[in-house]
Amino acid sequence: MMRSSKLALVAACSVAATAIGAGCGGSSGSGSVVMSGTGAGNGMSGMSGMSTGSSTSAVVTSPAADLRVTLDQLLGEHALLAVSATQKGYDGSPDFNAVAKQLDANSVALSKAIASIYGAKAGDQFLNGKNMWRDHIKDFVTYTVALKKHDQAGKDKAVTALGAYVQQFGSFLAKATGLPASAVQADLAEHVGQLKSQIDHYAAGNYTQAAMDTNTAYQHMFMTGQILATGITAQNPSKFMR
Repeated sequence: MMRSSKLALVAACSVAATAIGAGCGGSSGSGSVVMSGTGAGNGMSGMSGMSTGSSTSAVVTSPAADLRVTLDQLLGEHALLAVSATQKGYDGSPDFNAVAKQLDANSVALSKAIASIYGAKAGDQFLNGKNMWRDHIKDFVTYTVALKKHDQAGKDKAVTALGAYVQQFGSFLAKATGLPASAVQADLAEHVGQLKSQIDHYAAGNYTQAAMDTNTAYQHMFMTGQILATGITAQNPSKFMR
């Protein structure tokens, strides 16, 4: 079921990309969401060097490309910071609060990216709505505490709350992007499962598998970023097809 939902998302993404490709591919306008100094930009500079022989970094000015880079960076950071926060929280590390603060700063940055497209109200709902972004982070904190205490009831309660996040937040994103709700929810469920798997394995002392789970969670965010960016672009042609 998860594989078929993922294929549905990819198919919807491909249809949208075909529809907007001509409008976004050659744009020279500046985007409403801009990121600089990212790994993606550094990678593109190598491509620029092959075509021009210059060491000057390539500058991507397509609004759609700017959005994609922004979401990729912020979502990738979210995955790594969430892993770090759960592990440090489980261990009772003295730097947990610092990592948690950075994780929340990343959440705020994501909400601002959403607000720049859909408005301040949508950005606030994304961040602070019931069963929305901040809530799923709190749910993982609750799960990690219960895991440390060997509290099965507490773990079950947190998992139930995360399931509610998948449904409600998935519906929110689907409405905003025009993507199939069931497919978006399946993508979120996969993300939740990856983060849960890594802290479960970490708690069990299986650090090799926890590291593999971390890498999987990080890589998955780039697929999510691609899907969301394509859906957002298709839903907002006036912002991106120029």
